Order: sequence, then C-alpha cells, then structure tokens
Amino acid sequence: MFKILFSIFILINLCFGAFEKELEYFDKNFITSKYNTQIKFHHQLKSFYIQSVINENEKEKIEVLKRLIISCSILNLDDTNYVNELKQSGMSDMNIDTLRQISTQEMKAQNAVFIPNNDEKLILTATKESSKKKYLLNSKQIQAGVELWLDFNLEKNDIKTIILDEKNNFRYIMDFEAILEGGKKDYKFDDFSITLSQYNPKTIRIVIRSKEKIPLNLNFNQKIFTILANQTQKTKNNSKEEPQKEQKTQTQTAQKKQEKPLYVLKTTKFSEGVSLNLNKDLNADELSVLNTKDNKLFRKIISFEGILEGGARNFNFGQQFITITQFNPKIVRIVLSSPKDFEFSKELKNKNLKIYFSNLNQENLTPSDKKTQEQSSKQNLNTNALNSNFKSGKIIVIDAGHGGKDSGALKGNLKEKDIVLNTALKIGNELKKRGYKVFYTRNKDKFINLRDRTKIANDKKADLFLSIHANAAASDSKAKTSEGLETFFLSPARSQRSKNAAEKENQGDFEEMNYFSKQSILNFLNREKIVSSNKLAIDIQKGVLSQTRKKYKIVDGGVREAPFWVLVGAQMPAILIEIGYITHPNEGKRIANKNFQELLARGVADGVDGYFYNNR
Repeated sequence: MFKILFSIFILINLCFGAFEKELEYFDKNFITSKYNTQIKFHHQLKSFYIQSVINENEKEKIEVLKRLIISCSILNLDDTNYVNELKQSGMSDMNIDTLRQISTQEMKAQNAVFIPNNDEKLILTATKESSKKKYLLNSKQIQAGVELWLDFNLEKNDIKTIILDEKNNFRYIMDFEAILEGGKKDYKFDDFSITLSQYNPKTIRIVIRSKEKIPLNLNFNQKIFTILANQTQKTKNNSKEEPQKEQKTQTQTAQKKQEKPLYVLKTTKFSEGVSLNLNKDLNADELSVLNTKDNKLFRKIISFEGILEGGARNFNFGQQFITITQFNPKIVRIVLSSPKDFEFSKELKNKNLKIYFSNLNQENLTPSDKKTQEQSSKQNLNTNALNSNFKSGKIIVIDAGHGGKDSGALKGNLKEKDIVLNTALKIGNELKKRGYKVFYTRNKDKFINLRDRTKIANDKKADLFLSIHANAAASDSKAKTSEGLETFFLSPARSQRSKNAAEKENQGDFEEMNYFSKQSILNFLNREKIVSSNKLAIDIQKGVLSQTRKKYKIVDGGVREAPFWVLVGAQMPAILIEIGYITHPNEGKRIANKNFQELLARGVADGVDGYFYNNR
C-alpha cells in the first residue's frame, strides 16, 4: 500500500510541475485545435481544477477556472459552477462577465481569443478562427409566418434555396448550416405550411408548402430570422403593410428582450395553478404552446424566452401536475400534464404570468373532497402520471449507515444504526410501490465496509445511491441547539458545519480511509457528477421537507457539500441524508418514530420522482 501511495504522490507532483507549461500550451493551441481536441483540452482543465482543490492551491485554481469559462464559452457548455467558484475566490463581477460574454462569433470577427493573465485583466491574443456549432434555439408561429431565434447571425448568402413549382404542389426549400433544438416542428396556416427539420447532422431544412406559388418575405435581423408569407390574395390586397408591421413588431420585441433578459424571479402555487413573478412585462405573443400526448399523459407545453431563477419546480394538483424548467439556456418551459385531456388558461398582468387548469376549481371542494383529491393525487403520482418512461427501469441502492460493530451516534438507548436501517427499509418500500427497482447495502444489523457500499451500487449499475444517516451535536453543550434535516453531496467542504458532519460519519470505518486516496477522490470529483448529485440533493431535500412539515416542525438544514467517504467511488449521482440530530431532546425521539420515518420515506420518493422527471 505504501508503494502505491508513494507512486501516486510522485505522479501528482510531476503533474503539478508541468502545470504552468500545460496552461501555456492551452493558451497557444486551444482555439486553433479541432473540436475533439478542444474537448480533450476542456477535460484536462477539469483535472487540473480538481487537483488544485485537493492541494488547496488557490492561485492555480483561479487560473484554471478562468480558462474553463473560456472553453465552456467556445464549446457551448454550462459554466455556472465555475463562475460561482471564481466569485467565491474574490474575482470581480466585471471580469467574470467579460469572460462569460466571449463567443465564437466575436472571435471569428476579431480573429482572436481572450486569455486572462495573472492580474485578472483580459488581453487579446491573435489566433486562427475557431469552429463553434450553430444552433436554432427556438421558433414561434406569428400571424403570417414563423420567427426563428438563433445563437448566431444568419445572412441571406448562408442559405441555399430550392423552388419546386409543380401543379397544386409549390415548395420553397431553404437549407442552412445549424442544429435544430427540440426536434422537427410543423406550423400550419390556412393556405400554406412551414416545416422545420434536421436534414442532416449539419443542416437545417425549412420547407414552405402550398397549392399555389406564394410570395415570401425573409428578414434577417441580428440573431432573428423571420419568414413571412401572404395567406390569400384577399389578405394581400386588404392589408399590404400588415406583414411588414408584424415583422417589425416581432423583431423589435425580440431585440428589446435581448437587451434586457426576462427573468422568472419566483414561482408560487395557488389552488388551480402556478403564478410566475417576472422582472418585466411579457406579451402574449411571446408565448408558444405545444400539445403532446404519450401512452400515459396529455401535455400542454408553454415556452418563452427567459431565465428561470431558483431551479426547476414541480406542483401537484390531484391527478394533474405542472413542471417549470429551464429547457435550454434561453428558453423557460411550463409543462401541464394530466392522464385525461384538459384545457388551461393563462393571465398576463403587471409582470406576472398565471397558468392554471381550466377544469380544476378547488374553491368549491369540501374539506372531505380535498382530502380525497390529495389521496388520489398520491395514488396517481405512484401509478399513473409519474410511472411513465422517465423512470422506467431505474435502479436505486439505499445505504443504511453504520451497522454491526459500528453503532454510529448514540443517545441514551437510541442508536443511529437502528434508526437509519428502519428508515432505509421504509424508503425502499415506498420506492418499490412507485415502480423502482431497489437494493440495500444492508437490510439487517450488519457491518459493511465503506468501499463495499458503493461497490454494491456500482455492481448493480444503479442510477442513484442514497445513504441514510443521523447527525449528532459536537458537544453536550450544543445538543439542545443543534437540529435540522440536511442533504449532502460529495464535494470539498465549504463550511465548518459540513466538515464537522463529514468528520463524524467518516470515523465509522477509519481503517478503510487509506483505500480512498486522493487519487480516488480525483476519479470521482468531476464537475458533471457533482452537478448531478447537487440536483438530486436539492430535489430530495425539497421533497422531504414538504412531506414531514405536514405534521412536524422541521428545521431546514439545507443542501450542503462535504467530503463523505461513503460517497467516494460511486459511479452515479450519490447523496447522504442526515435525517436529524439524535442528540437533540425532541428531534432524537422524532427520527426514531415510525410515523415520521414513513413521512420522510414519502418525501425521499417524491424527491427521486422529481429528479428523474426534471432530468429525463
């Protein structure tokens, strides 16, 4: 073991000896490289980032983070977490904003790329053009055509056109290089139709079909491409200027939105639907509606350009439910779902958007009816609405902490190992009812090594790993004040409270610590796994609080990062739930109560449902 650890130590030191040269090589060659090579550069930067965290080298971490933001900008990847890291390190908002605004189009125009130097200033270095994928982000039907929102400036010369003028079958075909977000779309009008499709991996094809030849008006305005057509000769004669006015109005509206993004500041539930508080007014013609149906659910999908703050939300209304998500970096989606066909209504007023089911009126329900509807909602959640493709075949491994010779935290006759085992079994039963396949690391009072717990999950090819624990106060003096339910995901600890919780749980199998060398942490701590685990932790914390607060006054300990050894090595999103403090006079008794454990189990299952639904 010593030889292995020494070899790893030498390897890490050699890597860091080449750190500055590697960054210099990145600065000189990233932009001029092909896409696949740029991806390799990006992953290498992530490895440097993790190494800098493990070695607590703040200077190296900042240099890597700045380049990660640049590579994310060029590769069109999410850089939110890297930006947050830089803010925590004290980098100014101005420099961060400048880094985030870098785009491939700008670099092509300037034949350059921005590279940050040690003084946190941005300098311009000449390079060759880089290649970035182009996207058609969204499309919307307007009065006499469609409006396309792009992430690049499309020009007339970029479009290849074909006109097929056959009897009763006129077709106007336009091809241009880009990727279509959201799949094929058809827009139907009285006398013509417009179809958007991905003709081949690099080309979008737009086909306008009609019985007779119709005049088209194409408008190119920055990143907005508008296609307008005259539906009938009568329409043309009666209102020659209307298409131009419509076109002008639509493009001006989109330009205005680009100057000041629309934000969804807060989402709240009321009796029939949801209310969205916005930072500015939203027009009805900026909403697009799509109807879909699968073998289980009818859905109405409302989309608009904006940014959703606070993450995705799920709201249940008996047999119907509403989900609000950030569909892509520019589009917010509201999805209404029901096992039966339904109608919905919308209201726009004073920076507020209300979306609600037209056939749902809880104000007229008696208390008994409301209770029946809530029970129906839970049953439907388990059997109809949420038992669809997005969670089909999902495997979950539940880990009851400690066991056997390791009792975990103790308080009087209460033992952590017994409380968490009972809770884990109840969580498993609830998940099984909802159609998940469940395995346990232990289903009796048995000691399991830390490395064997995640090995079980990996061997089962689990989709999620949930570890259940109970917390304990650091000292008797803090026993009465330390309480709350917390959900953790594996990451370098950010607070003293997280470090304390991790140290307590890590003590349970101390002889196994050397197995989890820094290299093992390095293998796990990739950004994608951290983000997935973070999302899972948020959904489960939300679900548990929602259920347990129906009967108990629960302190929200929040979602936290901490280096729990039991989560190291898991090849899937993994979280650890501290269900409460065993040392607290009231909370200790509560977490041992089977009624509380059953509510908690339902909350965890709700969180799992929400996670799979949001990330389907």
